[in-house]
Amino acid sequence: MAGSKDLAVFVREALSAGRSREEIAAVLTEAGWSAHEVSDALDGWADVPFAPPVPRPQPVVTARDFFVYALMFGALLFGAGYLVGLLHALIDHLLEPSGRTADHRIRWAMAVLIVTLPLYLWLATRERRRLAADPALQRSAIRSWMTNVTLLFAAAVLLGDLVAVIYAFLNGDFTLQFALKSLVVAGVAGGIFGYYRAGSARGEVA
Repeated sequence: MAGSKDLAVFVREALSAGRSREEIAAVLTEAGWSAHEVSDALDGWADVPFAPPVPRPQPVVTARDFFVYALMFGALLFGAGYLVGLLHALIDHLLEPSGRTADHRIRWAMAVLIVTLPLYLWLATRERRRLAADPALQRSAIRSWMTNVTLLFAAAVLLGDLVAVIYAFLNGDFTLQFALKSLVVAGVAGGIFGYYRAGSARGEVA
């Protein structure tokens, strides 16, 4: 049974023989290949007038990238969670002083941020310099996956925050304290989402 490797070989040989991309796509579609499979197979080769066909650069996966990006994005999300917790504790402390409980939450959140914030900034700065020095590193599949997971997480938090606000409003529980906490969540999650969405579109975010 023919597989993706056979398809890639066929496309390469057809391009080497001087067949146009339209001809190749038509015959593959007639043979039963899906439009997505045909598009992927053709996209593997640069559309330039040269023989033999020139392969396009492909995404790369390395153990080093997995370690660095998992640590960096983990520090970001972990730290963001405790930043929200710190701001919530400060809101509670200001609007409803709760003594040692709020103080404990503030101290613990600050301890986490003292570790995660410098770690994230150091890793992000280091990776940004590597990307600037070698643009080929932007093809890291791990980097792309971690960026999109972060965007997904931030979007889910924003949607959950919106649902909570609507529910509190309908339930008559929409207080100043709740509103401030919701704004904190929206601000942190929205900031992360906006930063990585814009950077991902420009290919600049490490």
